[in-house]
Parts: sequence; C-alpha cells; structure tokens
Amino acid sequence: MTQDAPTPKSNRWTTRDVLTFVVFNLIIMAVTIVAKMIEDMVLAPQNTFFVGSWLFPLLATPFYVVMADRIGKRGVLAGSTLVFGLLYTFMGGLYCAPVAVVGALIGELVMWGKDSYHDIKRVVGGYIVYWVTFGFYGIMPYLLFRDAYMEQLGTYYDAADVAAMVAQYTELPWILLMMAMFATGTIVGGLIGSKFLKKHVRKAKIA
Repeated sequence: MTQDAPTPKSNRWTTRDVLTFVVFNLIIMAVTIVAKMIEDMVLAPQNTFFVGSWLFPLLATPFYVVMADRIGKRGVLAGSTLVFGLLYTFMGGLYCAPVAVVGALIGELVMWGKDSYHDIKRVVGGYIVYWVTFGFYGIMPYLLFRDAYMEQLGTYYDAADVAAMVAQYTELPWILLMMAMFATGTIVGGLIGSKFLKKHVRKAKIA
C-alpha cells in the first residue's frame, strides 16, 4: 500500500484545502446516511451491528484516503472527527462532543510526523482511530445512563432487540468484535482508495 509521496507542501491550509475538506466530508456523510437508511429498512436492529460495523468504513474510507492525500496537512483527521462528533452532538448525543475531542487528539498523535497524510498505511491507521471513536458514540450511552437509555430504546424496539443491543455495546467480546470489523472495513476501503488514488487521482492531479 506504500506509494511515492507527492512533493511536501506548507502546512498552512488554503481555500482549496478547505473546499476539498468540506466536499469530501459531505460525500462521506451522504454515503453513510444512505447506507444506514437502507440497513435499517432491510435488517433488524440487533443485526445491523454485524453489517454497519464493516460496511460504513468500507464505503467511507476510499473518499477519506483521497481527501487526506489531496490536502496532505495536519488536521485532516482531527477535523473530520470533530465535524462528525459535533453532528451527532447536535442530533442529541451531548456525550459525543468529549468523545470526539479525545478521538481527534489521539488521531492526530497517530498521524504526527512529516508527510504522514501521504502515507496510505498511516492514513488508514489514523482512520481506524476515527471509527473506534465512532464506536464509542454507541457505547457511551450505556455507560453513562444505561437504565434510562434502555427505557428509551424500549419505546422503539422489542425486548429481544434491546437485549441484543445492550450486549453488543456493553460486553467486551462484542465490543472487540465491533472494533475488529471497523478495522477490517477501513483496511479494505483503504486498499480500494489507494488503488484509485494511484491510478486516477494523482495522475490526473484532481481534487
């Protein structure tokens, strides 16, 4: 997955960098929202765990890989993490904001170093941190206010679905499985993104 990196650039973001960041994050947002809507229509709530955990990263990572390479500057991962963390916060999950901040800090530490955003392996590794952070958006409600959250879920889902979701987001084997699926989807998506980046984006000098 390692590729020759483009010529190093200044770490100062340009207007084009900001536009690239906005456009690609909007694409990632649209792709994951549509995938989630289809998933919810097709699968029972207790089964979405086994699909979304690898499908969402698989769909989003190719776009992130291209965005990270085209901008190639510090803050891409932290910015993406914070943008989506704030989105989930405004949707009612106030606990998502501090989780996003921690994820953004850890992600940028993982990406620390010269030209890290042009190194596909580093980019994919950093994006795994993003998806682990995403996983904690689902875990935190059970840790902070489990009984109230279960009661809220009970108004939308039957008892079997609620029991399954509680297990999936509170029991360590299920949590580790979720993180492994996040990592797998991100790695496969990174392979797809790196091939597209090498064959099309860098040659055409687009984005």
